[in-house]
Amino acid sequence: MEIDIPVDIRAFIDEVIDSFVMWDLLIFCSKKTTEMETAAHVAQLLGRPAEELQKPVQKLDKLGMIHLVKRMDGEMACRLNHKSNYYPALERFWTYNENQENRLRILSYLLQKKIR
Repeated sequence: MEIDIPVDIRAFIDEVIDSFVMWDLLIFCSKKTTEMETAAHVAQLLGRPAEELQKPVQKLDKLGMIHLVKRMDGEMACRLNHKSNYYPALERFWTYNENQENRLRILSYLLQKKIR
């Protein structure tokens, strides 16, 4: 069954979102667009083990969607890259995701793709 999601949003999901952890992380980023956070702190705020964020953070770094910065205390922190080629698509995804019906469409689509 075809899930009704706009083509640009579907393309972003297909390219970037490979887990529910990634979805959580991207939504978290929508609330912290200018702040720098460590993956461990983000995991804590999301109620997830820090290990679960390793792969999503690495993927976002590889895609250029975030900057990883070593802080003075030696911890690695990340910040959204507003100049990333993906940033406009990310903003459209955030806007689309604000509507509960659209979140259910995304959930159905991810489940159909067997994403966990």
